[in-house]
Parts: sequence; C-alpha cells; structure tokens
Amino acid sequence: DFYYPFFSLISTDVINDKQKTIDAFRKLDMIHNDDTEEQVEFYYKSYREMISLFAKPYINKIFDFSKPEFFDQLYVYGEKISKMPEFKQARGVKHFIYVNRTNFGLYQILHELKATVNTDTYEPTLNR
Repeated sequence: DFYYPFFSLISTDVINDKQKTIDAFRKLDMIHNDDTEEQVEFYYKSYREMISLFAKPYINKIFDFSKPEFFDQLYVYGEKISKMPEFKQARGVKHFIYVNRTNFGLYQILHELKATVNTDTYEPTLNR
C-alpha cells in the first residue's frame, strides 16, 4: 500500500517521530529490512532531509513557487545525493519515484508561472 505511508510523511506527527518515519520508509522500500543500523541511520537522515524539502508546499498553507530559494535547496540536495555511492542503486517503490518526479515537474511549472498556491484546500486522508 503506497498512499498511507507516502502521505503520512507530510504529517508532522510522523516526520517528527523517528520510529514512525523509519516505519513509513520501510513500507516504501526506502529502508530495507536487511540494512545495517548504520545504513538505517544514513537513509533515515538522507530521506528525511529529502521529504522535508519536497513536502514544503504541502506543509505550508500558502506556498510561493516564484521564490528561487526552494529550488536552490532542491538542486543542492540533488547534487549532494548524486555524488553519494549509496544512491547509485535505486531504492523505493516505483510509485514513490513516480510521484516525486511528478511533483518536481509540477513544482517547476508553478515556478515558471510564478504561482502562489493555497495548498491547504485538501488534506490527504490518513485515517486507516
């Protein structure tokens, strides 16, 4: 199941709770059951940083896509992980990769349009 673990990551109760975040990452196959403690810690920190960046438009009630700082942060993060050997092998369910690429494309379009978007009009259902 993709929906719940993915959208739970934009919830501050999950992203601010290390164990809940690791559990969501495991469900999304971003952290594997056979990873060492060091690998779990490495991927937890790396993916948490990524989610914190990508979720900014979802977490803020209004998001101004015209500001270049958000994209600068995304590019710096992308550049950083592109140099890490741990990320040479793909991790994560295909839906996670697809949704992140789709979001990035949408973010780019909104940036080109210099859009300010009210992002709190729909909250994902996280109840199970």
